[in-house]
Amino acid sequence: MTATPWPSLRRAWYVAGLLCLIAALSYLDRYIIALLADPIIRDMGIDATAIGLLIGLGFGLLYALSGVPVAYLIDRGTRVRIVGVGVIIWSLSTVASGFAPNFEILLATRAGVAIGEAVLVPATVSIVADLFPPEKRALPIGLFMAVSTLMASGAFLIGAYAFELATILSPDLGLSPWRLTLVIVGVPGLILGPLWLLSVAEPDRVEEPGQAGQTSVTVAFAYLRRHWRFYLPFYLSFGVSALASYSFIAWTATMLTRSYGQSIADAGAIFGFVGVVAAAIAAVFWPAISAWTIKRDRAELAVLALAVGLGIGHAAVAAFLLTGDIDGAIAVIAIATFGYGAAGGLAVLIIQHIAPPRMRAKITSLYVLVGNLVGLTCGPALSAWMSDTVFTGGDALRQSLSVLALVMLPLTVGLILLAMTAHRRVADEGR
Repeated sequence: MTATPWPSLRRAWYVAGLLCLIAALSYLDRYIIALLADPIIRDMGIDATAIGLLIGLGFGLLYALSGVPVAYLIDRGTRVRIVGVGVIIWSLSTVASGFAPNFEILLATRAGVAIGEAVLVPATVSIVADLFPPEKRALPIGLFMAVSTLMASGAFLIGAYAFELATILSPDLGLSPWRLTLVIVGVPGLILGPLWLLSVAEPDRVEEPGQAGQTSVTVAFAYLRRHWRFYLPFYLSFGVSALASYSFIAWTATMLTRSYGQSIADAGAIFGFVGVVAAAIAAVFWPAISAWTIKRDRAELAVLALAVGLGIGHAAVAAFLLTGDIDGAIAVIAIATFGYGAAGGLAVLIIQHIAPPRMRAKITSLYVLVGNLVGLTCGPALSAWMSDTVFTGGDALRQSLSVLALVMLPLTVGLILLAMTAHRRVADEGR
C-alpha cells in the first residue's frame, strides 16, 4: 500500500479541470464530421451510408479496438505522457482531415482521431482515482462524464459557429467551408496538448488495502468471469443502446436540414443549444441519483435509474415520427438528450463504485469497447443505410432514427434489468 499522502485539492482539481477541457475538445473533433455530412457528401460524391462508415468504421472501430491495449499501458505506464501524446495525435489528424483530397484519405485521418482519443476515458478514471480519496471521486468523475453528455450536443453548437466563421473566411483562404471548419476545431488541441504535458506531473499510484497485484489482464478477466451475470448484460446494454443513441447524435442535425428545412448552421445551433440545456440538467440529475442510492446503501437502484433514463431516450427518438414541425422536434431532442444523459451520468459511476481500484481502467475500457464496437461502429452506418435503402424521400433519415430507437428500447431496458439482479453480489466483493 502506498504511503504517499493525497495530492492537494488545488492540484487535483487543476488536473481534473484540464481533463474536462480536453474531453470537450475530443468530442468536438469527434462529432464535427456529423454536422458537415451534407457538404462532404456533395463535394466527394458519396452517400449517407459512406458518411456513416466514416463515423463508424473510420472512427468507431479503431476507437473501440484501441481502448483495451491503451488501458493496459495506462495501468502500467506514464499516464500523463500517454494523454498528452493522444491529444496531439487526434488534433493533428483533425486538421489533416480538412486537407483530405478524397474519401479514402479522409477515412485514414479519422482513424488517427480515433487512436488519439482512445486514451482519454480510461486514463481519466485511473488518474482521478489517484488524485482524490474514494469519498471525493464521484464529483470529478461525474463532471468529466457530464462533459461527454454536454458535448454530444455542444459539439454541434460550437461546430455551427466554427462553420459560420469558416464560411466567412473561406473565399480568402481558398478552402471550402467544411474543410476550413475541420482546421479551426483541430487547432486548439495543438495548444492544449503541450500545456497538459508541461503543467501536469504524473500522480503517484495509490494502492488500497487488499488490491495489490490486481493489475494483470489475467486477474481482471478472472474477476469479470466471476461476475459475468452482471457485466455481460451491463456491457451489452450499452452496445445495444448506443446503436440508437449514437445514430441520434450523428444524424439529428442533418435530419433537421432534410426534414425541417434548417440550414447547416441553424441545425447545428438548434441541436446544440437545446441539447446542451437538456444535457446540463441530466449532468446534475443522474449523478445525484447515483449519490442518493450509494448514501442509502441501495446502489443497485442506480442500475434501475439507468434503465429508466435510456428507456426515456429511446422512446423520445421514436417519437420523431409523430413530430410535424420544428417545435415538436426540439421537444424530442430535449427529452432524448436528458434520457441518454443517464449513460454518461450513471454508467461509469456504477463501475467506479463496484470495480476494484487497480482494474478500473480495464473495466471502464471494456465498457467503452462494447459500446463503441457495437454502437458507434455500427449505429450511424446502420441508420444511414436504412435511410438510403429501406426508406425513401426527404424524411427517410427521420424514419430510420425513429425505427431504430423503437427496436432498441426493450432490448436495452431488458438487459439492464437483468444486470441489476446480480449487482449486489459484485458490490459486496468490492467492499
